[in-house]
Amino acid sequence: MTGSAVTAAARRRALATALWLAAATLLGGLDLPASGYAAFRFAPFGMVAGLLGILYVFVLYHRGVIRSFPGWPNVLLLVYWTAATATAFRVLLPPPGLVQVALALLAAFGAGVIVTRVDRVHAAVWVAFVAVALAVLKFALVPAFEARSSLPDWGPFQFGQTADSLRDFFVAYAPQRPAAQGLHFVSLAGWALALWTQWGGPGRGFPEREPYDTPPGLAPGGTDRSLPERGSARPERLPPGGPAAAG
Repeated sequence: MTGSAVTAAARRRALATALWLAAATLLGGLDLPASGYAAFRFAPFGMVAGLLGILYVFVLYHRGVIRSFPGWPNVLLLVYWTAATATAFRVLLPPPGLVQVALALLAAFGAGVIVTRVDRVHAAVWVAFVAVALAVLKFALVPAFEARSSLPDWGPFQFGQTADSLRDFFVAYAPQRPAAQGLHFVSLAGWALALWTQWGGPGRGFPEREPYDTPPGLAPGGTDRSLPERGSARPERLPPGGPAAAG
């Protein structure tokens, strides 16, 4: 395949990836409140989700999970990846409160674990693990905590109001319609499809890297050049004084 043909194929993949990421960003920003007059609303990601998005895109690009394309599509795609990843964290993180603080710090710690993975497959699996953990805590634990943390009012003692205040300190839960979870699931699926599309589709998985899509600092295959290959002998240490002293 000639260089022009490779570039054209890469641009087609970049366009398809950008479309999936744009769809994930739009669907992930939609909310369907369970109460109120608004049938739906678009709420973009905030500061916490935005910073986590930048952090994860940087880590995934360095580990080779996010593909590097030739030319200007690469810069545009990094913007799309950042917006879609921040929107994904906006979907997965619970509302503001102490619980969000703890989970955001755990997600940042997860990025530190991902950057130590030796190849992009392990890094992608760790991203999925972080997403599942956040989803379980938000969509299973937080609603159960909201439903079982109320107290009755006994005469002059306003226990119910005190319980509501403490509950909002931990997580300001705002129930949504069941269809909202469907929209947000489709948004996360669009993020995953974008990840597969950049490598040629789900059928190909994570193929070997092509010469033009290796980020700086990575060898072909998505491994760090600074890390020794598995099974390879470690370089022999030279004594003080260099090769002359060894002789």
